[in-house]
Amino acid sequence: MLNFVLFAFVSSITPGPNNSLLMASGVRFGVKQTLPHLFGINLGFGFMFLGVGSILPLLPAGTMEVLEWVAMGLLLYIAFKIASAPTSFHEEKTEDKPWGFFRAAAFQWINPKALMMAFAGATSYGLDTVTGAVVFTATNVVCAIWIFAGAWLRHFLIDNPFRTRIVYISLALIMVLTIFL
Repeated sequence: MLNFVLFAFVSSITPGPNNSLLMASGVRFGVKQTLPHLFGINLGFGFMFLGVGSILPLLPAGTMEVLEWVAMGLLLYIAFKIASAPTSFHEEKTEDKPWGFFRAAAFQWINPKALMMAFAGATSYGLDTVTGAVVFTATNVVCAIWIFAGAWLRHFLIDNPFRTRIVYISLALIMVLTIFL
């Protein structure tokens, strides 16, 4: 069990699509407005882990390959949206808001890193899927560090569009790299 907890911790806190999105949201919107996104990741991943452990192995061959291509396309789109996000924090747009709970929860089903974590966790540690889902749901709370890092960076970026663009592009590139890792 300790090995699984360590796996869950390390794989949750390392860079990936969820953490890039959380950091970008922390920069753009702050901690409080990004919390629903974090909670959506936590519970969404737990439910996705249950699905991976019990439902996905029953799907026809080739289904995962199709999902991988859809996920790659969506990740490239999201990376573009992060890289091209407005660099001014003073703009007020009604469509410019952080991801909510349900969007973040649904994203887990096409997040390649999350799917890899779920497949590896469900097949390598001999735990039942419910225990694995609970451990990951609890462990994913460490992703909050990315929100706080983003909110901290906000103070250095708020009046510097060039630095802000560099951070956004860096986060987008990290997300794109996760496709190939």
